[in-house]
Amino acid sequence: MTTFQNSVASIVVNQTAGAVEIHWAQRPTSAEFREVLSKGLEIIQGNKLQRWIGDVRQLGAILDEDQKWSNEVWFPKAIEAGIKRMAVVIADDIFNQLSVEEIMSKVEAVDLTSHYFSAIEEAREWVAVK
Repeated sequence: MTTFQNSVASIVVNQTAGAVEIHWAQRPTSAEFREVLSKGLEIIQGNKLQRWIGDVRQLGAILDEDQKWSNEVWFPKAIEAGIKRMAVVIADDIFNQLSVEEIMSKVEAVDLTSHYFSAIEEAREWVAVK
């Protein structure tokens, strides 16, 4: 069930995995990037979910200021909201990979387990593990 969609991404609640899934369709502006992540967090909180799947294959490189915002603003809120498992489906694009890895390297959450995947099916299977 799609719970949010705009021109750059869609967000669905995957009931089987007990997760929010964000599927990026194209590179967003800074405002769109923050809107989508914030909306995903609202859905996590509203549904009391603890799992996140981010399909970032079409996201492209993340701007430095958005990486900083992710680490300083979004991730603390996500951890507070109870996210425990995060699966990230990354692209073959080295700039996308580096952007995502830069953000994740700064996350200092004791109770957050994350892993990278090349296929959405693998990410769904991993994140669904209790």
